[in-house]
Amino acid sequence: MKNERHAADDTKPKGVGQQPSCFRQGFLTNILNPKVAVFFLTFLPQFVDTGSSTFLQFLVMGLTYAILTAIWFLLYVFLINQISAFMKKPRTQKFIQGISGTVLIGFGVKLALEKADH
Repeated sequence: MKNERHAADDTKPKGVGQQPSCFRQGFLTNILNPKVAVFFLTFLPQFVDTGSSTFLQFLVMGLTYAILTAIWFLLYVFLINQISAFMKKPRTQKFIQGISGTVLIGFGVKLALEKADH
C-alpha cells in the first residue's frame, strides 16, 4: 500500500512553488556559458590601454555591455508583448485562419488537377 501511494505521488504535476524558476535557469545557463567568457577574453583586450588601469577599463566596457544588453532585452520583451497582444485579437486570428484555409484549398485544387492530368 505504501509503495502505491509513493508511485501515485510521483505522477502528480509539480505545484507552482515546486517548479524550477525560468529566470534562475536562464541566469545559470548564461553565467555558466564558457563562450561568453572566451569572447570577452579574446575580443576586449585589444581595446584596453595597458598604460593605465586595466581593471577600470574592463569595468566600464562590462557595464556598457550590460546596460546595452538590458536595453535590448527590454525593447525585445516590449515588442514581443505587443505582437502577442495583436496575435490574440479575434480579428487577427480570423484573418490568419482565412489565409490558411485559402492556402489549403489552393493546395487541394492543385493536387486534384495534378491527379487528373495523369
